[in-house]
Amino acid sequence: MENTTKRQRKKFKQLELVRNRKYYLMVVPVIVIFFLFSYLPLPGIILAFKNYTITGGIYGSPWVGLENFKVFFSGADIWRVTRNILLMNIASIALSTFMNVGGAILLNELFSQRAKKLFQNILFLPTFFSALLVAKIVYMLFANDTGLINSLLLRFGLDPVMWYDHSEFWIPIVVLAKCWKGLGYGIVLYLATISGFDDDLYEAAYLDGAGKAQQVFHITLPLMKPVIILQILLAIGGVFNGDFLFVYAFVGDHFALKESLDIIETYIFRTLLGSQQGLGGSMDYGFTAAVGIYQSVLGFAVLLLSNFIVRRVDKNYALF
Repeated sequence: MENTTKRQRKKFKQLELVRNRKYYLMVVPVIVIFFLFSYLPLPGIILAFKNYTITGGIYGSPWVGLENFKVFFSGADIWRVTRNILLMNIASIALSTFMNVGGAILLNELFSQRAKKLFQNILFLPTFFSALLVAKIVYMLFANDTGLINSLLLRFGLDPVMWYDHSEFWIPIVVLAKCWKGLGYGIVLYLATISGFDDDLYEAAYLDGAGKAQQVFHITLPLMKPVIILQILLAIGGVFNGDFLFVYAFVGDHFALKESLDIIETYIFRTLLGSQQGLGGSMDYGFTAAVGIYQSVLGFAVLLLSNFIVRRVDKNYALF
């Protein structure tokens, strides 16, 4: 009996592979990319425990144990970059979720298909903008001397604000810019979710006297809840991963902004350029590898914690 069951399972797997071979072949490039860029470099984490030298290479460089971690944890930079990336990403997750869900619901309520497509295309356009272009647009708005906002303040007889001399303004500015850039993609995602809802539910609610607002709060949002939670959990998994190019495009040579906008990725980049000192001075690969491990461990821990909390509330919404 047991042998028969095993044969049946083997036959089923063979049939499944043959029947859906096109779909499995589509997954092959993704697996290859993940292997090359996510798994193949993993042995390089031993750099965090070494004082890397060019002559010794990854495996021949001398071991230093946890010294790279001690250098990082003993400095004040760890708390600054961790605080900045947390504030930036948590604010981005909250604001982008609100904007994406709200924008999708508002667009869905438009009766004119032409107007809906027009607004959807307009909102999706910034998705194609590069980080440098977004930073340039923001600079045109907030430049100390020639920015549009300061020009308007002067026209109304108010004193201009030296935006690029005060770091406290820039986390909200960068968060708004990031959410604006990703707004179109988020709206499309939630619009696709809404389009799959059964129209009979809305017709029944309308016959019962429910208005548009009641339909949104009692039908649309509850049905969107699993997708919203999934997107938030996925975003939380990367809460310690900053968008290096996006943030660095804003910071650039404006060192006054470093206090509030310096995140782990930009800190690692400046360390490799020799602006910070690890065990080996400039181009200290071991020190930056230790910072990278710190970032990865924190992100993994936050993902596990958030998934555990969601599972305790409702295990149907958990990732695993």
